[in-house]
Amino acid sequence: MQQKSNFKKTTLAISISLALTLAIGLSACGGGDSQDSNAPIVSTSQLRTTTSLNNLDWKFVQDDNITDDAALSSDTSAWTTVQLPHTWNANDAATTAQTTPDTASYKRGKGWYQVEFDAPGNGATQWLQFDGASIVADVWLNGEKLGEHAGAFTAFRFDITGKLKAGKNVLMVKTDNSQALSDTDLTAIIPLSGDFNMSGGLYRGVSLVSTPSSAHFALDDLGSSGIFAYTSSVEGASATVNVRAKLKNDTKADGNFAVRAALVDAAGQVVRYSDQSVSIKAGQAAEVAQDLSVANAHLWNGLADPYLYKLVVELKDSSGSVVDRVVQDYGIREVKFDPDKGFYLNGKSVPLHGVSMHQDYLGKGWAISNADTDESLSLIKEIGANTIRLPHYPHAQYTLQQTDKMGFVVWAENAYVNQSSLNCAGNTSVTSPTQLTDNAKLQLRELIRQQYNHASIAMWSIGNETTQGCYVDAGPDRAAALLKELQIVAKAEDPSRVTTLAANRDQDKTSGITDIWAQNQYFMWYTNEPAANLGTLLDLWHTNQPKQPQGVSEYGAGAAISHHSDNVSDAMGSVSVFDVSGRTRTQYQPEEYASYVHEQVYPVLASREYIWGTYVWNMFDFGSGIRHEGDIGGTNTKGLVTFDRKTKKDPFFYYKAQWSKDPVAYIVGRRYIDRNYPTAGVKVYSNTDSVTLTLNGTAVKTMTAAQCSNKVCDFGDIKLATGNNVLETAGTLAGKTVKDIITWKLDSDHASNMYIAAGQSATGFISEAAGALGVAKRFGSDNYYTGGVRKTLPWGNAVGQASGPLVNVGTSSVPAAGRVWDAYREEATAGQGFSYNLDLAPNKTYTVKLGFLEVVNTAANQRVFDVTATANGATTTVISSLDVYAQTGAKGAAYVQSFTVTTGADGKLNLGFVGKIGKAMVSNIMIVQQ
Repeated sequence: MQQKSNFKKTTLAISISLALTLAIGLSACGGGDSQDSNAPIVSTSQLRTTTSLNNLDWKFVQDDNITDDAALSSDTSAWTTVQLPHTWNANDAATTAQTTPDTASYKRGKGWYQVEFDAPGNGATQWLQFDGASIVADVWLNGEKLGEHAGAFTAFRFDITGKLKAGKNVLMVKTDNSQALSDTDLTAIIPLSGDFNMSGGLYRGVSLVSTPSSAHFALDDLGSSGIFAYTSSVEGASATVNVRAKLKNDTKADGNFAVRAALVDAAGQVVRYSDQSVSIKAGQAAEVAQDLSVANAHLWNGLADPYLYKLVVELKDSSGSVVDRVVQDYGIREVKFDPDKGFYLNGKSVPLHGVSMHQDYLGKGWAISNADTDESLSLIKEIGANTIRLPHYPHAQYTLQQTDKMGFVVWAENAYVNQSSLNCAGNTSVTSPTQLTDNAKLQLRELIRQQYNHASIAMWSIGNETTQGCYVDAGPDRAAALLKELQIVAKAEDPSRVTTLAANRDQDKTSGITDIWAQNQYFMWYTNEPAANLGTLLDLWHTNQPKQPQGVSEYGAGAAISHHSDNVSDAMGSVSVFDVSGRTRTQYQPEEYASYVHEQVYPVLASREYIWGTYVWNMFDFGSGIRHEGDIGGTNTKGLVTFDRKTKKDPFFYYKAQWSKDPVAYIVGRRYIDRNYPTAGVKVYSNTDSVTLTLNGTAVKTMTAAQCSNKVCDFGDIKLATGNNVLETAGTLAGKTVKDIITWKLDSDHASNMYIAAGQSATGFISEAAGALGVAKRFGSDNYYTGGVRKTLPWGNAVGQASGPLVNVGTSSVPAAGRVWDAYREEATAGQGFSYNLDLAPNKTYTVKLGFLEVVNTAANQRVFDVTATANGATTTVISSLDVYAQTGAKGAAYVQSFTVTTGADGKLNLGFVGKIGKAMVSNIMIVQQ
């Protein structure tokens, strides 16, 4: 089992008054070095033997009741045969079902794995390595318990030297992802909760590692490689790299050894090396630090040039034979965080703009392959992001290896999320449970030691939204206390990198704890405030904390690719951001509204030079058992790409136009095919010099880059023809032309008539023939209005309690039937009025049917209003002193009133709603040509 080893700690001063300089490193000490034609040949091949156990036939059973003794003595032939990586939560935590997007809670409990493997034929020491097991893992080899590891995300090893038998060996592993119910439960460790799923099982690889000698680099150092390198200085073309090696002499005799550290360039040439002798007593550990001074360093320069050396560290015995070797990629670079100017890489300003990414995948949970990771990172590269936040826990080593190679600047994060105790109610203590505190510090040490040498990592995050749980009592104070302890741990483990955290409330309790700082801010989503208010808040915090660099760690909006809208200009607050129906109703999240949020928020962030980095939440939809929203159950829908990585949502192309060097001319709203109105607004995301829009082969308009605010080219409303409407764009950037083409359809009914679901942000609801309207028609979302505000029915509260059924709108099996009644438009101020301004066919007579639903008042004479119709130059009061409650005698009951109008030569119709007592309102509008 892993043993804690003592670090020789040195400090690196970090100036926060003007800038925080990150020069990856610790202290330097002795050794000869060389950089000439006589440099030795250094092999980059591995000496150790690593045997993957992933593809063996593992026997698996998920059983919460089986005891350890019973499992160890079980006949596992009846268990399921699986290969690693594996989780029992691959399919139970999310569903793409769109008619019934509900999903049961995903299974949390105990899973048992057994595998037989052959003992290796050579090697002086043997180690079992687990790359990740959730949440707590107990391990037995040939019936002997090796130990336990608590923490779902970091690697761990057991020394099994001398424990293997000739021939077959039996490995048994119990993994437990049970939801902790009290602070003393086994799984009551970070994270206690979160808006993401905790897949159970051996979801990363398991391998057997053998070393050729009993003297080797440390394998018992919290899952690390035993090698820790950092760039202590970069001055012009010169750089100094400090390499620290932890050694272990597991032989029975004292020994004299030499450690060689070398940097090998991409051509295989040694550019610098250093040798240092060390004596290690039998059974003891030692540590050696060496400096490598590189005269003409090729810097790791992010996406522009992610150059990597091979760092080769060898251990030689007294005869000069190499007995152990560690080979890792290594990038030389320097980063700086300035509180006024943002992020610098190698002395140059590089505004960080990027995304966050969870480690799960639809149909796989956490048990993803390297190919899955490659697919995800390829999409992030395509969008043009230059930084990735890896929340809310340590991600796989392979992910970091790839971000090193691709040049992304990475935010790496500890698993401290939401809360530090399950004992919230009435608990005024500011001390977190000892078990959780100790484990949180251990997981942070494991994260830093295991990922220390990755060039892409610029910062260690010690927590996310840590005042979310226990917020009503001592949560903020308890969180601050633990964060301060974690800050001490992080700086002791790696004083060279800055620390950060993601805060969402009680910023005054958490800002200043870490070196740099960031906020999760969801304006226009969870916060029903305009984006301009976000800028005001950020400026306030910059003023309050002038010496602490500030970033934005999360922002975004949910987007369901099958939910759409005709007009989102005032939809803030009317889009469902979280289920309050008790999982009984679809929660609509139009893709167009998510686009609108990003269009409004990102310019606010990009215009502030002091913000060191921004991260869209999230690059991909991801599993979250607490969610019931959008068109996929058990899933957080804020991704720019769908959970299965197959569909790039509209906001993806907004950011591609902002960030990518590739030309973009993308038509927004491509999945809203069956249109509900005879006119449609057209927006194009474009970074080209100009973009031309055509409709059915006829040019509509050409817009230059200067006319497209923030890469959004708004072509306004266009008139659709009955049938297919083919829209095409063409734009050119740097001599390269890009085109986009989509088809929208308009049927004859919606070409001639209007069906408006007033107040609704989502489009396409179908009324019910048996309901108050008496006809089954497809309604568009709220549109063509002036004044008033959208309102939605209070379907539930925080615990999902329904407000009561509607009385007479029906509950048909028709999809979304009745939803034309659960929103409405209302006056912003009583007597101020609002109207609908409609373009209809000229000189035609229409039947207008207006639907009203009283949802607030419980007596007559509390809401009384007039309805006027203006057509052909004349205004008529078509409904006088309407009191919906008086007409129905019940709250929640619908009332419908009809009248006819005839348009003039201009085809225009204005419907006005003005309150006399209280506020005027309307639930839906039908205008049908006679």
